[in-house]
Amino acid sequence: MSFFRCFLIVLIVLLLSLSGSFGYLVYTLGEMEQLPEPDPPLTTRIYDCRDELMAVRYEENRVEVPLEQISEHLIKATLAVEDRRFYRHRGFDPAGLARALLNNIMGGQAAQGGSTITQQLAKNLYLSHERTLERKFREALYTIHLERRYHKDEILEMYLNTIYYGHGAYGAEAASQTYFGKSAADLSLGEAALLAGLPKGPAYYSPFLNQEAAEQRQKTVLNQMVAAGFISEAEKEAALQEELVFREPSAEESSAYFLDYVINTELAEFFNGDLGPVYRGGLHIYTTMDQEMQRLAQEIVEGIPFNLDEQGIRQPQGALVAIEPHTGYVRALVGGRNFKETSLNRALALRSPGSAFKPFVYAAALEQGLTAADRIKCEATSFTEPGLREPYTPTDVGGAFHNRELTLREALAKSCNIAAIKLHEQIGKEKAVEMARRLGITSPLGSYFSLPLGTGEVSLLELTAAFAAFANGGYHIKPIFIRKVVDAQGRVMLENEPQKERVLDPAVAFLMTDLLKDVLSEEGTARAAGSILKRPAAGKSGTAEGNRNAHMVGYTPQLVAGLYVGDDYEKPINLTGGGDAAPLWAWFMEHALKEVPPLDFEIPTGITSLPLCPESGLPRGPNCPEAERVEYFIKGTEPEGECLSCDPYWLPWLPSLRR
Repeated sequence: MSFFRCFLIVLIVLLLSLSGSFGYLVYTLGEMEQLPEPDPPLTTRIYDCRDELMAVRYEENRVEVPLEQISEHLIKATLAVEDRRFYRHRGFDPAGLARALLNNIMGGQAAQGGSTITQQLAKNLYLSHERTLERKFREALYTIHLERRYHKDEILEMYLNTIYYGHGAYGAEAASQTYFGKSAADLSLGEAALLAGLPKGPAYYSPFLNQEAAEQRQKTVLNQMVAAGFISEAEKEAALQEELVFREPSAEESSAYFLDYVINTELAEFFNGDLGPVYRGGLHIYTTMDQEMQRLAQEIVEGIPFNLDEQGIRQPQGALVAIEPHTGYVRALVGGRNFKETSLNRALALRSPGSAFKPFVYAAALEQGLTAADRIKCEATSFTEPGLREPYTPTDVGGAFHNRELTLREALAKSCNIAAIKLHEQIGKEKAVEMARRLGITSPLGSYFSLPLGTGEVSLLELTAAFAAFANGGYHIKPIFIRKVVDAQGRVMLENEPQKERVLDPAVAFLMTDLLKDVLSEEGTARAAGSILKRPAAGKSGTAEGNRNAHMVGYTPQLVAGLYVGDDYEKPINLTGGGDAAPLWAWFMEHALKEVPPLDFEIPTGITSLPLCPESGLPRGPNCPEAERVEYFIKGTEPEGECLSCDPYWLPWLPSLRR
């Protein structure tokens, strides 16, 4: 096709279109006195407990920054490759438009554009990407209004905050973070040239998908910068020699359950079910998560031995929760092996805790005035109450009994079922329910005989938070996932401070901790944990009836954590709380606190100690064997007198001085 023929075609098209379009143009200009306010969706950024970025949520991954916070290299590279005459025209570049129009006619289709930065901004802010004559007119009108309303720097700033760079990144800041893991202000010349070349073909020129094409495009941009006089040949060559270090896109797999709870529970409640602000509002969400603890927790749950079920999901599954006992800050929460495999959050699901519920019974008993030295006989026992068709006849693990008296300390360490149920009945079955409620258990509980064995289902999150009261000296704490939420303008929308309420006497909390320390001793059911964790700790294991699941919940002064292992179909898992869940819990605690110096639990006021005779349990007399341990008591509950049974002159008919 000759040049003269092309010219005639262009002239005819212009004459035909102008006759009907001039009136349309005038009418529309009058109608558009008010330019719509730009309202692009912004990226929400989610931070961990150290204010380090750990996740983003968006409709479009966009983080707006002022022009001053964008590298001068990227600004010049963009101008060189997109619109070198940007600061000299009024929104349109006639030479570029004519060249593009001619090339499109020669090619027989609209394949080439000649749009300026202002035109591209008008299209990105207000229009679709369809190629129609009407859209072209509206683009021209919006371009005129943009140039009339904004300064050139403002237009360039808006453009650099809206242009698409690929891999979900809109704008220079999001692109810089996506590709290089740094702020747009810190881009080098080589990095800036690579980013500036991406909008032409984000998928084709992506360094993640086509390294060779990305490098060729980078070289083209640098050549354009030289031609525009923005850099020298020497600077271009230096930029080409730069070693670019790319940041691989993060899968956020280890944080998936935590983030799902934060967004779809906590923030959904705060925004009354409307998650638009999360995905469009450019919020800054500061969580309580410790990313290292979260990674450890996910690694532990992922490593539980498994088989595949009928749906191809690994069973058993697991969950882990870690909370700071003095603040309620949730440092880690994992609800399964892999969120993509199964999104059910087992840290929130109701499960039988087994014997991990017994501490609530013992805490209630201590509050009623019983002591760690008091004794209960473990023997075959039947319990009856109105409404039961048959007597309730529990057994210990394996169907056996100790057939002797056990101190409360020993009974809890050995997780004696008979002793726990007798104690439950002795103090009044409603007392254990009331204690659990005070410490934070909100799930339905019934005051029945089997409650100490964990027949009332609770979530791992509430169970772990309830144990925090033993670790922190008697305070109920509310689990906190979000420290604060700040909007795109820097206004604080939500701020959560630690909430503590005194629910337990410090002396009772300390005695419970001292009793639960023995669970991790050589004589305790969780001794496998005690051999791994090399610091003062306390806790309780639990195995549900029929080995349907296993729990271990325990703590140090700095951290309380709960671990669950169970099959989603409540099939036997052939794992126990003490033998399997406890060592996994201990491994987590040991590594989660590796940088934290070991610390023992403080003895509060109101606690006394006495050496007891190992035979009689009374205060040790002069002829008693060496005391195995010193027992702690709340003042006023310690036994009176001293042991006489070890005295060779003791007469057995004398009344016992035991309480």
